[in-house]
Amino acid sequence: AVCRVYICVYCVCLLYVMCVLCVGSLYSAFSSCAQVLYCCQVLAVLEVVNAVLGLVKTPVFPAMIQVMGRNVILFVVFGSLTEMQGRSVAFYVFYLWSSVEVFRCPFYMLTVIGKEWRTLSWLWPAVWVLLYPLTTVAEAVAVLQALPVFDETGLFSVPLPETVGFYISFSFSLRLYLLLTLFGKMKHLLSGHA
Repeated sequence: AVCRVYICVYCVCLLYVMCVLCVGSLYSAFSSCAQVLYCCQVLAVLEVVNAVLGLVKTPVFPAMIQVMGRNVILFVVFGSLTEMQGRSVAFYVFYLWSSVEVFRCPFYMLTVIGKEWRTLSWLWPAVWVLLYPLTTVAEAVAVLQALPVFDETGLFSVPLPETVGFYISFSFSLRLYLLLTLFGKMKHLLSGHA
């Protein structure tokens, strides 16, 4: 019962985000949707729990990577950099996330209650195959646009003692994250797991 409520709340939140994005401005997506998306991403941690408990057929590791990846984009790239919040890439990332979820959430809601709607069972993977690469590209663009800002500000970079003479740049961590994420998401896409 808790799983059903969670999936319903999560789906309604993302439908709200989609509606706001459809009537909002390209450059105000973050300010219009951030609070709801923050709530959604906190709730999304339960997706990993659902996979661990076997409530959904999603493998645990891909669910964990998906949630962590979105958290990096939402909380770190957009949430910590005001410079990124007004860019059009925020709109595209949020719109693509919501578009995927509009099909995924009802599919999982029906799965949890033991029902199947054949059209949705066909439509969800078909939409996923189309939107997953677009979402990956939009997230990568967001990270690439954020790199110079992290370099300039030094935000989240770790200074080392003066005797060492350098610091660990957070933008290097993001570059590594980008490579690993792109490799992992392409592997996930090619495996055919929606």
